[in-house]
Amino acid sequence: MAGLLQDVRYALRQLRKSPGYTLAAVLMLALAICANSTVLSWIDGTMLHPIPGGWKTGELVSLVRGEWNISPVPPLSYLDYRDLRERNHSLAGMLAYHHDWITLTRAGANPERVYIANVSANYFDVLGVKPLLGRFFLPEEETRPDAVPYVVLSYSLWRTRYASDPAIVGKSIEIARHPVTVIGVAPEGFLGAMPGIRQDVWVTLNPIGTSAWQLTHRSANWLNVVGRLRPGVSRGSANQDLETIMRQIVAAYPDDHLGSNTITLDPMWRSPFGANGYMAQSLPILLAIAGVVLLLTCANVATLTLVRFVARRREIAIRQSLGAGRVQLMRQMVIEGVTVAACGGAAALVFTTWTAKSFARFIPANSNPIVLNGVLDQYVVGGVAALATIAGLLCGGFPAWRSSRVPAAEALKEESASVAGSTHHRHLLNGLVVSQIALSLALLVTSGLFLRTLRNIAQANPGFEQDHVLTASVGLNIAGYSNDEARVIRRRILDRVATLPGVTATALTDWVPMNFSRRTVNAYPEGYEPRPHESLEVRKADVTAGYFETLEIPLVEGRDFTIADNETSPRLLVLDEAATKKYWPGQDALGKKLKIRDRSYTVIGVVKNTKHAFMSEPAEPMIYTSYWQEADNETIVQVKTRVNPADMEQRVERAIHEIDGKLPVFDVRTMRETTQMANLFVVIQSTLAGMFAVIALILAATGIYGVVAYRTELRTHEIGVRVALGAARGDVLRLVLGQGIRLTATGLALGLVLAFVLAHFTRGLLYGVSATDPLTALCVGALLAAIALAACCLPARRAMRVDPVTAIRTL
Repeated sequence: MAGLLQDVRYALRQLRKSPGYTLAAVLMLALAICANSTVLSWIDGTMLHPIPGGWKTGELVSLVRGEWNISPVPPLSYLDYRDLRERNHSLAGMLAYHHDWITLTRAGANPERVYIANVSANYFDVLGVKPLLGRFFLPEEETRPDAVPYVVLSYSLWRTRYASDPAIVGKSIEIARHPVTVIGVAPEGFLGAMPGIRQDVWVTLNPIGTSAWQLTHRSANWLNVVGRLRPGVSRGSANQDLETIMRQIVAAYPDDHLGSNTITLDPMWRSPFGANGYMAQSLPILLAIAGVVLLLTCANVATLTLVRFVARRREIAIRQSLGAGRVQLMRQMVIEGVTVAACGGAAALVFTTWTAKSFARFIPANSNPIVLNGVLDQYVVGGVAALATIAGLLCGGFPAWRSSRVPAAEALKEESASVAGSTHHRHLLNGLVVSQIALSLALLVTSGLFLRTLRNIAQANPGFEQDHVLTASVGLNIAGYSNDEARVIRRRILDRVATLPGVTATALTDWVPMNFSRRTVNAYPEGYEPRPHESLEVRKADVTAGYFETLEIPLVEGRDFTIADNETSPRLLVLDEAATKKYWPGQDALGKKLKIRDRSYTVIGVVKNTKHAFMSEPAEPMIYTSYWQEADNETIVQVKTRVNPADMEQRVERAIHEIDGKLPVFDVRTMRETTQMANLFVVIQSTLAGMFAVIALILAATGIYGVVAYRTELRTHEIGVRVALGAARGDVLRLVLGQGIRLTATGLALGLVLAFVLAHFTRGLLYGVSATDPLTALCVGALLAAIALAACCLPARRAMRVDPVTAIRTL
């Protein structure tokens, strides 16, 4: 132990003697480790802790029914959920929930919008959550309507809305004008069962009796489901168990289970319900890119370390001659590298306290209660410690191993050029530079593809107008207004907003595209024979006349809705071209009929396709029904303006409040702002990959400059002799540039191979560009080659100015 402490003190003394090297190495490692720890903190705060406050979340699985996709709809009806819950043998518990916006109301005050979850009685028990105050729901309360229903508050709502009232349990509050009784408060930090989504209040599945239809019909799929595996049961076994039960249910009730009914269980870290489905696609790729940056940094620092050890060759040789063993010398040199890496890791931890919370800055304004951010806990600290240890061994271990192999007699006898320029040192330096260039090229190609994807998405046409459209949500259905009241208010809103100066068109809808919202129905076209297990689910939006005009969606044939298409007229709908092609390929869709919820709808028009969720999605069928023919739908006002829509936000909100000052108006923003949410993860990938690529480019340039400059310095005597014997300046230039060009060419060749290997993993994240795009590889390769050549030119210019007399004398 005393020997180790002595080695540490010696390492610190040596590092103090080289402050430039120490500062540069610590800073480079700090930035590289921070890049990794930042992504690790994001993974830790989302994927590794999908349900904050939950117990053993690794045992939890989410359930998808039918074809798996990144944004599924609720998979089960209550009756199907109950059968699966009671008949399975592989889950210790299975909960169900449905979530939406609602308002807290009280006399004389404006409504406050909160996110509510209707949950099964065992919701908190399955998640392993204990109440901070009061209790949670009892089994007999799951579907029972009560005169005064029960409610559980989240910790944050209890603290902010009710001032942490310790006597809140038992008190009555209002939700959407209905009195409810508080029976409990959830613990601090618990957000709900959907990763990344904050829930504020919880009630049972049928608190006031309005969900009776959903509780008694198997075709009403409205519940998300999470289960907890029994001890010793694998996810695959549980999946098979639930599949067997689901097949039995489908056989017993075939008319209620058309389409695919396969069951898929996902661990919560990649559950498609919530944010983790998207995180699982993006964050591992970013962590791999950050890992490449760390390898590049280690190679750069190792190059500096090797050069430094070579400069200390005589000191090392003398110590060997005095009896120091090779292992002892290697240990001391490794400790120097580990010390530098430890300092870099400590600095990285300080940086990470800020960068861990930077994820939320990427999230644009949106209508979802998203709570996503990184955390700096013991897992991230442990990750930083591990990264610093690995970096220390890489930065100090390899140079120490190579430097300690030089015999002491040779180091004492030979001159600097013969020792430092010996074959084993030269090959190691060359290898480090080649690896930096290869890794940099692969990283630059990947970043270039991400940046081109971002550009392609920004320039792509989603099929609708984004720049002169404003949307505003009005919470009629969540504030307790009756259907009759809401119908009158909606028409007044539409008429009032249409009279505002600068407004050219208005419409109402219940859905906004590319906003992480998904509305679907089962549509059965007349004369269409579905393939076995084909899903008849289709996207749907309720719209008024003027919707297509507002968004500038071209009408291909037929007509738009009119104000006369109301609840008393025949049911009508408009299809997009994708739906027409799916249901009636090569036929005229006008006049055809679709059956939706046991009602027949007649096609009156066909419009162009638009994007619904992401710009990269293929054309997906969409149907539009008349807003006035549907009851209890959301109210989203859509306004087309001649001026900047952002300038109309306050005027539109004031116009709505002129009708009823207590109307909850929210999410007033431009369509361009709204659709930014669909590009969230592309922006994150491109931004971080671009930042990492710049770091890699700088590291590669400094790496090749350092090696060429160092080796040129060692050959000063040789260059002087060449010049004295008649070598021209061009000969000297070719001599120095030649070694840099050879290293660069080798690194570029290996980097291209590595880039095409990585293309397999990034293919699914790109849009409008191939993962093996030759133009990107060529441009990035040319950029890196030019920078490497420029880095070589600096030592080459110095070599051309060498005075032969002075050079010959300095050997």
